[in-house]
Amino acid sequence: MKKPIIGIVAKYEDINFYGWSNDYINNLIRYAIIKNGGIAIGLLPQSNVIKFNEDDEGKDLAVITKEDEDALKEEIKLCDGIVLQGGLASAKYEEVIARIAIENDIPLLGICAGQNNMIRALNGNTILDTNPDKHDRPDLKFAHKMKIDKNSKFYNIVKQEEVEVNSIHNYVANDTADFKVVAFSDDGHKEVVELPENKFCLGVKFHPELLVDEVMWCNNIFKELVEASKK
Repeated sequence: MKKPIIGIVAKYEDINFYGWSNDYINNLIRYAIIKNGGIAIGLLPQSNVIKFNEDDEGKDLAVITKEDEDALKEEIKLCDGIVLQGGLASAKYEEVIARIAIENDIPLLGICAGQNNMIRALNGNTILDTNPDKHDRPDLKFAHKMKIDKNSKFYNIVKQEEVEVNSIHNYVANDTADFKVVAFSDDGHKEVVELPENKFCLGVKFHPELLVDEVMWCNNIFKELVEASKK
């Protein structure tokens, strides 16, 4: 069987070094896709601009025109599945890619800021985390516990009602629009959302790619994405 192609949506980064800027791909996400039998490619913004938003929420520096969106659709045609990465900044093109994937039932995984962009794509919103001492903890492998709804696709991946997760973020889901919330942190934040009617449409607040070789259910998230992308 042909390996499915999984597009990783590139993140904009202004590195403040001789005027350089990057569109980058998280190497651990690339590795997790290949480990689980997929082919990883990068999806780049198609807007005729250099700079994009430098925060996770706020006014985007690039307006997406119909021509830009049509170009993004051509990119997406190359893919059997898509990953929206985490990161410090988010741009409108990420929301547009999420919306196109959802509307066309293309398997979609959103990680951290990627979850934010999935939610915004359906006109939901996010807010600043009210407990950053617990949730913005890049120094901890496991930051807190998370309870999972047994009546969810996500539970079928994890097969546990409670797990420990890492936590490296500033924004959390508020209005999740059409998404079903299927896991909460032990202090009540929305950790995982999904669209049950789609083949695979999952947004997670934690970073499974950091634990893909250590925690089986974290690897299984990528495994299920790749499997759904074969169909």
